[in-house]
Amino acid sequence: MQGGALKQIMWLVAAMSLLLVVCSATSLDCSDRKSADNADKTGFEEYLASGADGMTDTFRFVVYGDTRGNLMHTVNTDVISRINAHIVSLNPAPLFVIHTGDLARRGGSDAYGSGKKAMKQLNDASIPYAMAVGNHELYSSFPAWGRTNISAHMQSEYQATFCTSNTVGPICFPQEPKLPGYENLVFAFELGNSFFAILATYYVTKDVKYYDDISPEQLQWFRERVSGSSKKHRFVFAHKAVYSSGVHNEHPPATTHMLELMGVLNDNHVDIYFAGHEHYYVRRKIETADGHRWSNGVTQIVTGGGGAPLHKPNPAYGLSACASRYSFTVIDVTANEILGTTYGFNSLTDDIVPIDKFCLLGAGKPCPGWEAQDRIVAKCA
Repeated sequence: MQGGALKQIMWLVAAMSLLLVVCSATSLDCSDRKSADNADKTGFEEYLASGADGMTDTFRFVVYGDTRGNLMHTVNTDVISRINAHIVSLNPAPLFVIHTGDLARRGGSDAYGSGKKAMKQLNDASIPYAMAVGNHELYSSFPAWGRTNISAHMQSEYQATFCTSNTVGPICFPQEPKLPGYENLVFAFELGNSFFAILATYYVTKDVKYYDDISPEQLQWFRERVSGSSKKHRFVFAHKAVYSSGVHNEHPPATTHMLELMGVLNDNHVDIYFAGHEHYYVRRKIETADGHRWSNGVTQIVTGGGGAPLHKPNPAYGLSACASRYSFTVIDVTANEILGTTYGFNSLTDDIVPIDKFCLLGAGKPCPGWEAQDRIVAKCA
């Protein structure tokens, strides 16, 4: 073998060794990077439509969130693995998953890398997932107390690094021309007869920190997008619920901007507003709250049982379903109906079983024969 060829081989071996060291030291999942490099360069909507095999009015997706760990662990990998194994086993398989935020305990590249690794089962199964940013993704340290700890630096790092590609989770959101500065934080897309929007209820500017809140410019962008859609089914996702059902309570009430958001949801007949932040499962049709009345009513589902320390919902808030369990919600969409099934479990050794089922026709109306689903329960599971 000639000396030049030998040197090339030696350089190649050294480069591969260095790549392995970098992947290990930085908690990067290099298989994800390879997947991203090889991913379809088309947009997310086109990718989903191709995966639906032309049946874009009939498809399945899954929602859950709050998978962070406690003081000792960045993410709760055991619970995430159990949930994702069940999701991957579903037949038919979901087209995508929406994570409602707080994937990891804090911000930073190491924490983001740990979160990506924990979600790798979905990537291996070619199920893309999208993220709604949570407060913990913007914390520079943990424990953290409130709005003083979310930082512009962590937000910039999240925006720059916490996405993989258009088709491999966590997916990268396209830039919204009317909303500069919100890269990888907000996203609206359509599939078949359904409209989807992912919002950021945590956002840092040079002058203001929006915490458990939505900025006026984002609210205006969302109002224009949802009112301009002709789709029958409408789903919205964010980390913060408009109204709490315990833990964070409703006193003081939702901020002025969150109340405006509730008005936009109501006026535009949004079927379900999905949130996390509180670590339990709750389904609640909000028609009146804190002295306000919403003529159409909005179904709010808090699906924050992804692995963070569990909270207890309070049935006194007028809940139709509630449980302090690890959980995830499977949504089956047809041309005319939305059928939801929430699965839950108390521990890693428990069976995963249905804990709630519901059916919506659109505009908040229950399917025929499902009218009892909005009755108020006396206690939570």
